[in-house]
Amino acid sequence: MKTKLLFILLSVLFIIPMSAMPHKKHRHKVNTKIINSHSKSIFRSPLFFNLTADEIDDNLTITFQSALEEADITVTDKDGNVVVSEFKTSIYEGKTVNVYAPESDIYTIEITSPTIDVTAEITLNEI
Repeated sequence: MKTKLLFILLSVLFIIPMSAMPHKKHRHKVNTKIINSHSKSIFRSPLFFNLTADEIDDNLTITFQSALEEADITVTDKDGNVVVSEFKTSIYEGKTVNVYAPESDIYTIEITSPTIDVTAEITLNEI
């Protein structure tokens, strides 16, 4: 009886959670850096815009940590080719943009809205 109880306890605590973990294949360390931020309007408190990026398999997932209305989002690779382009979209906290990223190691994001213009750079470094 004790053995059966111990096996059930071990399976609930260790075996089942380990098999349910998602398997992410990371090939690069992803760094994001805001290069330029220009406010078009004067506010009582300063505007801060932030975003993060993560690589899962061959896709780069960009997650926005700030909110903007009527923003144009353009993502270009290191050769200047437009990879993603969204116009007049609402950016909310937690919104994601997926980019198929098998080769390039540097991406530039340009966000233009009525209140702020942001340019950011994402670099993928080999692990």
